[in-house]
Amino acid sequence: MAVGHAAQAGVVTRQRYRIRSVPLVPALLTGAWTGFVPGLFIGGAVGVAITFGAGAALEWMRQLSFTTGIQQQLLPFGDRIGDLQTVQDDWFIVIPLAAVALGLVGALIGALTGALVAATYGSLLGSVEVVVEEATGAERTEPVKRVRRRRARRSTDSAA
Repeated sequence: MAVGHAAQAGVVTRQRYRIRSVPLVPALLTGAWTGFVPGLFIGGAVGVAITFGAGAALEWMRQLSFTTGIQQQLLPFGDRIGDLQTVQDDWFIVIPLAAVALGLVGALIGALTGALVAATYGSLLGSVEVVVEEATGAERTEPVKRVRRRRARRSTDSAA
């Protein structure tokens, strides 16, 4: 259904369309990417918190053992001292591993959300109106030109 005037030279015509469904694969991919990226950043922060927490727990156990005179193995988490030291020492593995793991969880949640949106799009919203402008004949045949701008050169006061 055309909304604009009749197609004349230089006049842009507008058409209204209704989107009644969303394709499943693009919705899945879009959801996965939008879930993966924030999950990656949040996972990196969680990995930093894990390695920092392991170091803080080790330091707390050392101080408590020194203050009370109790062996470290008898303190809480005393049997996990080796694991905590490994996590603290291998921070360069723990942080990316946590980031990728939470990124993949976020991607899974995003993909499932995208699938849900694609499956229920027509039944929940009915349809969405979109207005599309048709390009004129000159715009269709004319190639798109990229304009490269050069930076202005700095003038110097030196004689060199």
